[in-house]
Amino acid sequence: MKIKAVFFDVGETLVDESRDWNEWADYLGVSRLSFHASLGALIERGQHHRQVFGIVRPGVNFAALLREREATGSVYSVTAEDLYPDVVPCLRWLREAGILVGIAGNQPVETEHALRSLGVPADIVASSASWGVEKPDVGFFQRIVVEANGLHPSQIAYVGDRLDNDVEPARQAGMVSVFLQRGPWALIQSRSGRFATPAYVIGSLSSLPDLLHTL
Repeated sequence: MKIKAVFFDVGETLVDESRDWNEWADYLGVSRLSFHASLGALIERGQHHRQVFGIVRPGVNFAALLREREATGSVYSVTAEDLYPDVVPCLRWLREAGILVGIAGNQPVETEHALRSLGVPADIVASSASWGVEKPDVGFFQRIVVEANGLHPSQIAYVGDRLDNDVEPARQAGMVSVFLQRGPWALIQSRSGRFATPAYVIGSLSSLPDLLHTL
């Protein structure tokens, strides 16, 4: 098999973030429908998702808002129930096939620690926070190559739900970029006309093994 390592994004690739967004809407005292509509509008315009907090609460600083929420004891953490059902079977298959499995996304260190605590079958679990660089920066993907024991980028697949942060920068880094069509970013970006059609597209992680066999 050409691919020797597969790295995965986290949000909407491995983790269903619906609960996190819904809890934010509840905490801010706005309807979930309004909150998600605002988030969708930001995605459509290609703006950062954290701007949704400024829409809901004008002038707010996200870091301050997060500390405020944590002070109330309302702390979000990834649980086993937040993982999409196809995650563990896919990662387990990859490892049994002798493929290096990595998880690396734009996440806080708390999410990195939570995934490790859950025992998700992966050889490497990292985050932008611990690496000090965020996607789509080229440095993020260079770090993946380092972590993959110096494999050539063409031997590494990166799987993600975002065309802007995952698929295109991974392709530019020389990796095999796989577009996972699920979650709000995938739905909106794939219909925006702002991005080229990806070479490799799957609807679930259950389809990844067959795709890798064709490469």
